[in-house]
Amino acid sequence: MRNTLMLGVSALLVTIATSAAADPQTLKGTFGFTGSQACLTSLLGFNANLQAIDGRVFSSSGNVEGVRIFNGDGTGTVMGSTMSITVPPTPGFQPAAGSDNFTLSFTYNVNADGTWTATNVPGTDQGTILTGPRAGQTFTQENVPTITGLISQDGKTLTSANLEPKVEIIAFSNGDVQPRICHRSRVYIKLSDD
Repeated sequence: MRNTLMLGVSALLVTIATSAAADPQTLKGTFGFTGSQACLTSLLGFNANLQAIDGRVFSSSGNVEGVRIFNGDGTGTVMGSTMSITVPPTPGFQPAAGSDNFTLSFTYNVNADGTWTATNVPGTDQGTILTGPRAGQTFTQENVPTITGLISQDGKTLTSANLEPKVEIIAFSNGDVQPRICHRSRVYIKLSDD
């Protein structure tokens, strides 16, 4: 009888462990984040090898802070602010600095190995420029690459980065359109469970 009981308990523990391993971590709550980014902009675009086409090419770097809300159902929103500098050489205009506020919606997946991915919902990535030469203009971003990240064991800290270069398009309210390739990284700290 004791052996039967032990076998039953062992089977129950194996079932619970298997179920926990097969169930990916749920990602829900509000996370504050900071991070950095840099972009290579080519006004004539990029070739198939992701090389800037000669012409007006410049780079910028900056930092970002904000809040990313995971709804727990694979959807969420982001609100944030960036500050960036455009460094020489800047053919046709002066090097400058600026800041903006932005919002976007995203979809996400949580994987059994403790990683997560998120993709911006097309048409939702937009903002307003607060300072610098484009102050007062609005903008939209499209084709931003999927981000990949890690989830801490307790689910209170996340990381993310975009790992594959992709030509993004940023369009300004004055009609300017800029193809660019950016890299970004973020660290997130859980602020609340809602």
